[in-house]
Amino acid sequence: MLLPFSWLFGLITSTRNKLYESGIFKSITFDLPIITIGNLTVGGTGKTPMIEYLIRLLKNKYRLSTLSRGYKRKSRGNIIASNQDNALTIGDEPFQLYLKFKNDIYVSVGEDRAYAIPHIIHNHDDIKVLLLDDAFQHRQISPSYQILISDYNRLFFKDFLLPTGYLRESRKGAKRANVIIVTKCPQNISSEERLKITNKIHIYSGKNIPVYFTYIHYDPLKAIWSEGQVKNKMILITGIANPDSLVYFLQSNFTVLKHFKFADHHYFTSGDIKKITNFYDEINDPDLSLVFTEKDIVRIVNTPLENKLKDYPVFYIPITYKFVEKGMEFDNIIIDSIEKILSVNRK
Repeated sequence: MLLPFSWLFGLITSTRNKLYESGIFKSITFDLPIITIGNLTVGGTGKTPMIEYLIRLLKNKYRLSTLSRGYKRKSRGNIIASNQDNALTIGDEPFQLYLKFKNDIYVSVGEDRAYAIPHIIHNHDDIKVLLLDDAFQHRQISPSYQILISDYNRLFFKDFLLPTGYLRESRKGAKRANVIIVTKCPQNISSEERLKITNKIHIYSGKNIPVYFTYIHYDPLKAIWSEGQVKNKMILITGIANPDSLVYFLQSNFTVLKHFKFADHHYFTSGDIKKITNFYDEINDPDLSLVFTEKDIVRIVNTPLENKLKDYPVFYIPITYKFVEKGMEFDNIIIDSIEKILSVNRK
């Protein structure tokens, strides 16, 4: 029943893309290298861990800034993050980046990216590379390099256009990518399966586009308020798109007594925290911890909700991406592309 609406949506998005590609709609080009990290689908495909990977790769070579719209933030306009900000003012994912990398990069948000970029450059003219979050469909800006993310569990070539499926545009949009990364793969994914997926991706992207595969690595749990060791039993709290792999990992290593599952980007209320702490208090077990995802805990840090959890053993679990293979090859591709742009600008 929804297919006619998907056909209409596809007509609208493909027409818009053709207008940009023909030059009728203009894209703005900037002198500094701009790397876009985006996807073809709605929902979480793992862009933030990929941005963190790029930050770690590049922060000692170039002065970086990230730019995103700040999804679900309670503010408007362009903001360059400072110690006065929190998830409400700049969004949970930008605030997560700020907490981790504030001494190494600038973190900024703005709805209108074409206006926000000159604003960032004007305020910080030492920026050499800009990482543009979730802007694969933001055709108003012409990026230097485009990284397309696709979730192994929801590969774009198996999906359909909204509202039948989750695609924001046709699968053929993959041809704009310079590189494609399949995220959240099984760590032991076989070379045969990788080849099969790569061949299907190349139907839409073209055979010259490199495809890489990554898996989630769960780092050791960290105490949020003070130093301490995570307990063997835990109450898990998530507000992410798909917590299944995290739940599986934790259940394989700990005893998960309860999972409070909220919608993606959920902003916790006092009532939510009360339910969680009441459940903890009812169990009354010293061998019990409260465990949040990293993206969720940043929606509590620097807010009044902190005080409601300060007396509890609260932990979060950081994640990083690891390449199944050829990670160094990917690193070199990114650095080489940046150096080529910078060398042209120096001339």
